[in-house]
Amino acid sequence: MWSKDKQHLNMKKTMVFVALWALTSGVKAQFNFEPVTQLLNDSIGVIGQAGQNCGFMIVQGDSIIYEKYLGSWDSQTYQPIASGSKILSMALMMRLIDEGYLHPNDTVQNFIPSFGGKPFMTLHQLMSHTSGLPGQSQYISDNSYTLQQAVDSIGLKTPMTAFAPGTAFQYGGVSMHVAGRMAEIATGVSWDSLFRQKIALPLGMIHTDYAGLGATGNFRIAGGVGTTMPDFSKLLIMLLQYGRINNIEVLDSQIVRVMQSDQTGEVPLIGTPYFNDALRQNLRYGYGIWIEEATNGETTQYGSQGAFGFTPWIDRCRNIACVFFVRKSLGLVQPTHTRLRNLVEQIIPLKLQKPVITAVAGQLQSSYSFGNQWYFNGSLMSEETGQFVTPSQNGKYSVKFISEEGCEVFSDDYNYMLLSEAELPLSGDTAVYPNPARTVIYFECENGFRIMSSTGELLIESSQDVNRINISELPAGLYFLQTGNRTVRFVKSW
Repeated sequence: MWSKDKQHLNMKKTMVFVALWALTSGVKAQFNFEPVTQLLNDSIGVIGQAGQNCGFMIVQGDSIIYEKYLGSWDSQTYQPIASGSKILSMALMMRLIDEGYLHPNDTVQNFIPSFGGKPFMTLHQLMSHTSGLPGQSQYISDNSYTLQQAVDSIGLKTPMTAFAPGTAFQYGGVSMHVAGRMAEIATGVSWDSLFRQKIALPLGMIHTDYAGLGATGNFRIAGGVGTTMPDFSKLLIMLLQYGRINNIEVLDSQIVRVMQSDQTGEVPLIGTPYFNDALRQNLRYGYGIWIEEATNGETTQYGSQGAFGFTPWIDRCRNIACVFFVRKSLGLVQPTHTRLRNLVEQIIPLKLQKPVITAVAGQLQSSYSFGNQWYFNGSLMSEETGQFVTPSQNGKYSVKFISEEGCEVFSDDYNYMLLSEAELPLSGDTAVYPNPARTVIYFECENGFRIMSSTGELLIESSQDVNRINISELPAGLYFLQTGNRTVRFVKSW
């Protein structure tokens, strides 16, 4: 997947979805967020720091569309975010990779001699928690150490797990700690200085650092960040916009796509914080992010929760980034987070427009020229993925559009009625009158009726026995009326 010359990572690609960002960038959408505010108020006794403090923010494109603080917290409140640090740290690592300081296939042993007695492991494996190192070690939390001293101690004294590098997923902080030291060696710059130069300054994150758990030279790469809610939202805006913010490229768009893609493959998940969480226990991992939803290999939702409940996430299909800013045990926060997320998805619609089905010369046509998947009566038509489908039987046809980002949206059902030669009445049939008609038709009704277009699309249906129908809203053309066991045709005139 990675080539040593990194040519494919440095190519700047023009993506179709850039146009979609432009549609929402800078526009403050109007939504009814009262249910969100009510949920926060109702839950504050459980989720709130000291039973009263929390915050929540939603950004769409690059505009804040919801920002709420409860208790004494405000936009200047600084809090540690535990594993929320991982997405930030891996963004820095990805920038160093993009700039050529490091490569995912680099081995630890080529940088850190103290790992000479351990199996060869790569930077990719460190960043994806598949290195074979354990999740935790006493050395990553010892503030009397420097990052160099801590990583050397890990190399010399921390035993490997029973799984060889690249064969299992073990979440934690040790692997990323080692990756951070590799970054220092490759650049000759300390981790905190790298963060300020490569991420904080370009994004304007002036209230974010690696002293969230106390000042130290042993920077906790995977869990030591402290930040404010507005500051962290800038990182998410940059990722949501595929590496750009305020017309500045911080990460290459292709680098962001790699970061948010599954990097664990098929290896077993032997260590995940979600083992007892039915909704999340099988989530896969990219670089610093949990992949929460994906379609055809394209990640559409991802996040990076922390043990203190801090929960950021990106929803590409709604073009939003959210920060749930809390400091409480994740187990206590998770039920409210789940409800909050469901509310947001109900309030903010998908950014895609529904496909529209029209009848054209005996075929059904999707309004999208690519990314289609057709269904008949709710069942997949596995080989029908083009813009057109030829109906072969009566029933409900629908089409799902899948964007290049993996976002999905369904059309409304199209009721198709294929009329046989035997069902078509003679042209001189007088069961409907007047015929042609402009505003009203009269007929003898038996057990309701249906009016269909000339291609069989159901337009009007009723179970009531009536003898008069207003057709003034129908376009001029040929139509069929079914009632009882009779099918008759009539013409709507101008």
